[in-house]
Amino acid sequence: MDQQFNWNLFLQPYELAINGFIIKLEAMKKQYVLNGIKNPIELITGRVKTPTSILEKAKRMNVAFHEIEEKIQDIGGIRITCKYESDVYRIFDMLKARRDIEVTLIKDYIKNPKPSGYRSLHVIARYVVETLEGAKSIYLEFQIRTLAMHLWATVEHSLKYKYYRNIPDNVKARLLETAKITSLLDEEMTKLQQEVETQENDHEDYELEWDINTIRRGNV
Repeated sequence: MDQQFNWNLFLQPYELAINGFIIKLEAMKKQYVLNGIKNPIELITGRVKTPTSILEKAKRMNVAFHEIEEKIQDIGGIRITCKYESDVYRIFDMLKARRDIEVTLIKDYIKNPKPSGYRSLHVIARYVVETLEGAKSIYLEFQIRTLAMHLWATVEHSLKYKYYRNIPDNVKARLLETAKITSLLDEEMTKLQQEVETQENDHEDYELEWDINTIRRGNV
């Protein structure tokens, strides 16, 4: 590695991109509320990998230093957390429809969980960020997950570092079991959401019918 390499300069476009995109997504949350539409976004966070983390991943993937920018596609990451599994795909559709990003890769670990039990939807996209040197195209990774998925992933992540990525087999087995529990939790929450929405729709239909009948009686 070049000892004179300026990591701050290299990472700045990612920081600009993440900060800017978080502002855009927060504005979209407000638009949902103002338009009276159910908001699928619960929480938005972002991060830029540290140089150490980037180099460790490059080593694991056998990526040369000059290839990092192109082959390490999660240097800049945005995580979107939501209540329900169906909201994950609503948010994904929203991202696909945006004109300021180009989706290049989808990793659906919800429909196809990792062997560890990890579940989340990962979306790799090209994003053009404006810098002092002009427009620069970079990769951003969007992680979209439910609150239950996020809780599990947070615990697993901390255990990876505690055991230096060598988690004991008995702990792995317990993590896998808890992953199944969070999956069942998401399923039950989805069923609950559907039941509540059905009741709300039935109530709205009843209110509308009552209003129409009231108007008709008033016109007789």
